Amino acid sequence: MSEYVYILFDEPEKTLIIGTTSNLLMHMHEIKNHIDEISKEEFNTDKLAYYEKHEEFSEAVIRKNELEQLPREDLIRLIKSDNPHWTDLHSEILKIWNDSAKLHDKDKIKNKKGENK
Repeated sequence: MSEYVYILFDEPEKTLIIGTTSNLLMHMHEIKNHIDEISKEEFNTDKLAYYEKHEEFSEAVIRKNELEQLPREDLIRLIKSDNPHWTDLHSEILKIWNDSAKLHDKDKIKNKKGENK
């Protein structure tokens, strides 16, 4: 199972929150809809600035701890290296999921057509 380390922001170069999750898409849905505790804080940190995928939970926790120890300037530099315009990457992961779901549906349709022959 995959694990993700992510960084949320409210405005570019303002509040940054680092976290981990095993389901980035669902976690972002919870944050965007104010179901998650993070979004209930006084900051509106509901935009995804950066994320990394790891194979093991322990790897993600180690990386999260590393990121939390970095100076703020280094975190901003890391985000800008991957996301220079501070785009909310939620739409990117949603598109990846939708494309994957469409591919899965096409495979199911092909398999059903093959079964009917």
